[in-house]
Amino acid sequence: MRLHGNDVALVGVFAALIIVMGFFKLTPLIGATSYQFSLGSVAIHVAVILLGPVMGGLATLIGSSAGQVATGQGFAFPMFIPATIGALVTGLLVHKRIREGAALLAATIAAWYLLPVGREAWMYPYLHFVALGAIVATSSRLPAWMEGSPHQKWSAIALCCTAGLLCDHLVGSIIAYPIFGLTASMYEAVLFIYPVERIMLGIASATIVIPVMRTVSRLPLSIIGR
Repeated sequence: MRLHGNDVALVGVFAALIIVMGFFKLTPLIGATSYQFSLGSVAIHVAVILLGPVMGGLATLIGSSAGQVATGQGFAFPMFIPATIGALVTGLLVHKRIREGAALLAATIAAWYLLPVGREAWMYPYLHFVALGAIVATSSRLPAWMEGSPHQKWSAIALCCTAGLLCDHLVGSIIAYPIFGLTASMYEAVLFIYPVERIMLGIASATIVIPVMRTVSRLPLSIIGR
């Protein structure tokens, strides 16, 4: 995909939005001592849903990496990597590239089991399997739901956002294993905690994104689905 001047400007605007929203902290990230969820996580979904997986993914990569520096979190843990991969999953699913989005989530789950800790803490990605199953089971209906009633659209976007957040979570867990020397018991300790984080953020993202989409669609701009 070749980016034109307007595309570059849009990527820059949404990258800046992600950086700014990163200063508004929500809750501590389970299992991390110096990292927190922020409204930047919601801004990432706004970007990838409005701009599409490529431009939105690029905005996420730039915004989340620069945001780590701007918010003083540093690069001891490269959060921009899982954030970008998770954003790609959400963007692919929302923009009807469901097979590719599901494949990326499935590949992430498979990568977990390549690790020794993954085979030991084998139950850890149970919710990721649930999300993947839900996507596969509804794959023929998701595109129609995206254009359907407000309830259907909200349900579809919430599922896509949650799937992306879960992919983000598992990629982060994989990267954290060698960096922090985590053990299987540490992953198992949050087995029933991390779902609350991800589901709540997925719900919040869908609740915020839909009114933004509605507002943008009324503007004399061609942004959504680029």
